[in-house]
Amino acid sequence: MTVSCRSGDEQSGGLEITITLTALETEAMGQDATLMAEIFDSYLWALGMLRTGRNSRDPGTPAPTPGDWVSALRGLDRLPPRLQGVRDGLIRAYTAAGGSLARLATAMNISTSAARHRRTRITKHSPETWEEWAGTRSSRP
Repeated sequence: MTVSCRSGDEQSGGLEITITLTALETEAMGQDATLMAEIFDSYLWALGMLRTGRNSRDPGTPAPTPGDWVSALRGLDRLPPRLQGVRDGLIRAYTAAGGSLARLATAMNISTSAARHRRTRITKHSPETWEEWAGTRSSRP
């Protein structure tokens, strides 16, 4: 996978973000890749509305309406459980590969004791729904 960013032309300004998946990643993620891209799009739209007070998706970029805010929330509300599932899966895989506790703590920007607690909480139980989703080819709970 590669991510590239390119500044827009002189007329539009802006920024173009392109995410390119390999054939293997595309096969493994299937429609989940599209869903995650749509969620990321909602995240950037919501962040832009919060920071500018404008809705860039409507002609004339008016102030956001209650419907705009709730649309952004609907998209973003799907993100936290998926991110947690991926994070938990990474912690489980890192631990299984013999990764050190100190390096895990540094990667997560938390104390060693917090990393130990999180690692233990995750690895002493079977994967939960969203961690299973993260490690399953092209499916959703």
